Amino acid sequence: MVSPSSLVVAGIRTHLLSGGKGQPLIFLHGMGASSYGWRRLLPAFAKTHAVYAPDLPGFGRSEKPRDFDYSLVGFTRWLNSFMDTLGLPQAVLIGSSMGGAISIALALDHPARVSRLVLIGTPVDERHIPRIIRIMRTPLLGRLLEPLLGPWLVRVVAPTAFLDQNLVTEELIQEYAIALQTREGRHSIAETMRRGVHKHVAGFLRRYRELKGPVLFIHGEHDCLVHIEDAQRFCREVPQARFFHVPECGHVPHEEKSEIVERAIREFLDSDIMGAK
Repeated sequence: MVSPSSLVVAGIRTHLLSGGKGQPLIFLHGMGASSYGWRRLLPAFAKTHAVYAPDLPGFGRSEKPRDFDYSLVGFTRWLNSFMDTLGLPQAVLIGSSMGGAISIALALDHPARVSRLVLIGTPVDERHIPRIIRIMRTPLLGRLLEPLLGPWLVRVVAPTAFLDQNLVTEELIQEYAIALQTREGRHSIAETMRRGVHKHVAGFLRRYRELKGPVLFIHGEHDCLVHIEDAQRFCREVPQARFFHVPECGHVPHEEKSEIVERAIREFLDSDIMGAK
């Protein structure tokens, strides 16, 4: 059974979905999303594992401090504290999009804390940046647009993440728009777009081969945000990386094709992939 709770991590009140017992799995959502995105996987994995899905600082129902470092460095530092707070010396990290980039960063900086990595639609090339992020990084226009952010942004962006538009429900829009309902939330989302993942990807490209542990990269066939060539190149360069293709879905296969993704992750967790590609 998975239930909501809250805890204080590095001084930030953090919303958390958790449950189960066994090997710990930490699920990290992408930019603009929240722990809601894991609603189809958490109950299944809670039957066999201890699962933890936080809302990252500035997102969902977690606090949104204006002085938080909304960069990849800041989120990685927070994740390290999150594991300390839970008393988890090591865990499997399962990250979607930006959550995957944060997972990579922790695995690079603190490899002993990460037993395995599951990356879902994770940006691994600095050349492909969504238009809204480019706009928000424009000094004047980005600052002018920040107060105007709201649920309209989710209505515009969410359909680009899904191949099956029937899954873009009003409930999903309202859940992902929670952070955009307040001034603090709009600031945190804007700061993440200005300072987040893509500014740091170029540096990570030079370090990917340092990833020593097993990695599973899950990529949706119609992901328009992460190019398949980038994902496959990443898997060729990382010693123990495996590529898993999910047909007929977009950027969020854990929401569109959750049963396929669950099976792929379980096989990965149970496998011994040391050695040859």
